[in-house]
Parts: sequence; C-alpha cells; structure tokens
Amino acid sequence: MKNINYIKKALFFILFFPTTLLNAQYLTTDSLLSKQVNSRYLELKHALESTRASENDSLIANSYLQFAHFYKKTGAINEALANYQQAEKYKPYIKDTALVDLYLQMGKIHFSVKHYQTASKQFLKALQLSKTIEYIKGRAMANGYVGSCFEKLSNYKDALKYQKTSLELFEQIEDSLGLALVNENIGSIYEDKEQYEVAYQYFKRALDYMERQDGQFDRKLNIINNMGDVNRKKENYKEALMYTLKAKNLAEKSHNYHQLESAYKDLSKTYGLLNDFEQAYINLGISDSINETIIRLQNVQQINALQALYDANSKEAKIDLLTKENEVNKAQERLMLIFIVALLGLIFGVYVYLKKRKQHELNIEKYKQQALEANLEKKKLIEENLQREIELKTSSLSKYSLNLAQKNRTLSQVAHTLTNIKGRKKIDVDAKLNEIVLVINEDLSEKQEWNQFMDYFEQIHPSFFKNLRYRTEEELSITELRLCMLLRLGLSSKEIASILRVTPDSIRVARYRLRKKLSINQGDKLTRFLQQL
Repeated sequence: MKNINYIKKALFFILFFPTTLLNAQYLTTDSLLSKQVNSRYLELKHALESTRASENDSLIANSYLQFAHFYKKTGAINEALANYQQAEKYKPYIKDTALVDLYLQMGKIHFSVKHYQTASKQFLKALQLSKTIEYIKGRAMANGYVGSCFEKLSNYKDALKYQKTSLELFEQIEDSLGLALVNENIGSIYEDKEQYEVAYQYFKRALDYMERQDGQFDRKLNIINNMGDVNRKKENYKEALMYTLKAKNLAEKSHNYHQLESAYKDLSKTYGLLNDFEQAYINLGISDSINETIIRLQNVQQINALQALYDANSKEAKIDLLTKENEVNKAQERLMLIFIVALLGLIFGVYVYLKKRKQHELNIEKYKQQALEANLEKKKLIEENLQREIELKTSSLSKYSLNLAQKNRTLSQVAHTLTNIKGRKKIDVDAKLNEIVLVINEDLSEKQEWNQFMDYFEQIHPSFFKNLRYRTEEELSITELRLCMLLRLGLSSKEIASILRVTPDSIRVARYRLRKKLSINQGDKLTRFLQQL
C-alpha cells in the first residue's frame, strides 16, 4: 500500500513539473507574440503598399515573399500559401535560387497538411529549376523532399532513389547538415521496411554528421530517439533505454517538449516490453500529460497569433477609415468654402445686375415664364397622348395574346378530332383528313404570328430584351424569351401554358430554370423582376 501511494505521489510530481515549465514557456512567449505580430504585420503591409505604388515588380514579388514567410512563421498556412502564389505570378522578377526556395516552401506547406501528391509537384518544380540553373544544393534539397513524399505514400523504391540522389549531391558540396538529414530520412525508410540494422547504421551516420554542427539540438534529439526506437524494435532493450534516456535528458536541457514527450512514450514502450509495467505506466502518463499540454498551449498560441493578425488588420482598417474620413472632411470644408465664396460673389453680382437692369429683367422673366408654361403644356399633352397610345397597344397586345391562345386551343381541338376521325376505313376520307391535320399542324407551328407578337411587344417595351441580356451570361432560348414576354404582360401560368401548347407543370419547370439563368435571389418574384426590367 505504501509503495502504491509513493508511486502516485511521484507520478503526480513528475506529471505536474514538466507541464508547469511548459505552461510558463508558452505564457512567456505569448506575452510578446501579439506585439511582435502586430508590429511586423503593419511593417510588411506598408512595405507592400509602397512597392505597389512604385510599380517595381521585383520589389512587389519580394514583399509577397516576406508576407508569406511571416504568415508561415505565425502558423497561418492558408495566408502563407496565398502570398507564395501571389509572388509566383512575378517569377520572372525573382532570383532563380529564391524561386527554388518559393517552390520548396509551398511544397512544405502541402506536406505539413498531408497533401503529398500536391507537395511532390511543387518539389519537382524546384528540382527542375535547380537543374536548369545548376543549383546543386537546391537539387539536393528537392530530391530529399520528393523522397519524403514517396515515403509517406509507401512507395519505398522511389523514396530511396530520390533520397540517395540527394545524398550524393550533399556529399558533392560537403553539407554536413544536409547529409545528416538525408541519412536520417533513409534510415526512416529502412525502418518502415523493417530492415532495422540498416536503418540503425544510417541513423548512426546522421548522428555523426550532426555532432559536427553547433547547436541543432532538435535534429540531434530526433536522431537519438530514432536510434532508441530501432533498438527497441531489434529487441536490444538495454541499448534502446540508453538512447531514449539520453534523448530525454537532452530534451529537458534544451526545453524541447515535443521530443521530451516522444522520449517518455518510447520509455513506456521499452519498459512494457521488459515487463516493468509500473515504469511503463508512469512514463506513459507523463507522455500523455505533456502531449495534452503541448496541444492545448499550441492551440492557444496559434489562436493568439491569429487574433493578433486580426487585431492588426482591424487596426489598419480603422486607421485607413479615419484617414479617408479626414480627407473627406477636408474636401467637404474646401467645397463649403468655395461654395460660400461663390454664393457671395453670385449674390453681389445679381444685386448689381438687378439694380442696373431691374425692369428689363422683369420683362425677360415674364416672357420666359410664359414660354415655359406653354412648353410644359405641350409636353403634358404629348405625354398624355403617349400614355394613351401605350395603354392602347398594351390592351391590343393582351387581346392578341388571348386570341392567339384561343386560336391555338381551337386548332388543337380540331387536329385532335380529325386525328380520331382518320381511323375510319374509307381510304379517300383518310387521305383527306391526313392533309387537313398536316395543314393545321403546320399552321400551329408558324412563326409569323410570334414574330408579329414580338414586334408589338418591342414597340411597347423597347429596352426589355436588351436589359434581359445584361442580367444573364447564358443565352436564352426562343421558348424562354416567349415565356419572359408573356410573364411581363402579367399572364398566369395556365394562360401561358395554353398559348405555348404545353402543360402547366412544364411552365413551372421552365420558370424554375429561367430563375436560375437570371440569378434571381430566393424570395424574389420572377414576374416582379421582369416587370422592373
């Protein structure tokens, strides 16, 4: 019982202590984040506006790149990707090596969200450009990233091919950091293929290269963790514990809590395989606690960064609004001053003029008034005549449409009746009836009356079809134009169905399709929309 209580107390202390340090680290970082993001955002925004005003494409491209790097650093990857894409539009003005880096950065963003196919396309662009400009380091990095994409897609053959090409290129330029990274990547592939001894040798080479680098604790920690992981899978539990404990100690010293969480998880797995379930349970608890805290605080930090971006954007928008309001106020003041001066001058001029020519001006005003009244009366009469003419034509058009409907109904009935009669056995009667039905159907399909109807309609509503074409990108059919005309005249669906010789359901379907083509908002009436045209 005492041992159990002791374990609980130790576990509580061990769990609480690293998460407390982690909270303190993130809180300290967050206290500076908002000010830094705000200041940097405004600086980059002003720089971008200045370069746009200068119309210097090279500077504009560089500004977009700076903005993209800034967004990527703050975790706003969508905005980062959008700015990289904007910069890519100016690629003729970007240095070749910088363009390679642009493609690599875009690929990394897609890789981070597990869009491996898209990421591979960006890395291949970087690879092709690096070959063209003979940029060896760019080729080495691009090959390595393409290999990582293939590894994630479980295509280990192509993954090894690209990684080994990357290894050869890094060896040419004697880049120790690159060699360490590629050896680690190759070791990871062999680990996935369960060739643990080969994987261990590559991890060991990667660690040897990292020992030549100053700093780079995160990369060293990752390699050491991998070496412990491989030894555990080889069932070399003693070696596994040695490497994992070393990784844990280095992670604590460097405050790398991601690697610390990974080390505790690996320790839990190793102790579990050694049947030391008590230690396995303790280490797993610590790992879970650190992981939960990391996720929670990362979310908080990212939200704070995005909030800082939003605040900076809002502040800039407010400043722009106040600036514009100030400019408007100044313009209004100048306009008011000009208006007052002009008004005073006008008053003075009118006063002098009226004083000299008062009687003459009165006579002219009287004549103008009489002419104006006569002109208004004439316009009034013209307007009344036009209104009567429109009413007459509208009435004629409505009657014409109703007569057309009546004619179509009559002809349809006659055609139907004659069709039924033609079943009689008299051959000469059948032939005659077929001719009559043919003539009637041809008469029903005549376009002459519709053309005359459209001429009448255009006389009354001359701009209707022109306005209708402006409101849709798709070309309307003849049937749809006829439907628009009849709806504009205020006819019901039943009346329109009779005129067009279709069912009311067909009219409802046609009205629905017409609404989509005209992009009419839901809730707005089609008839009201057409009448407003």
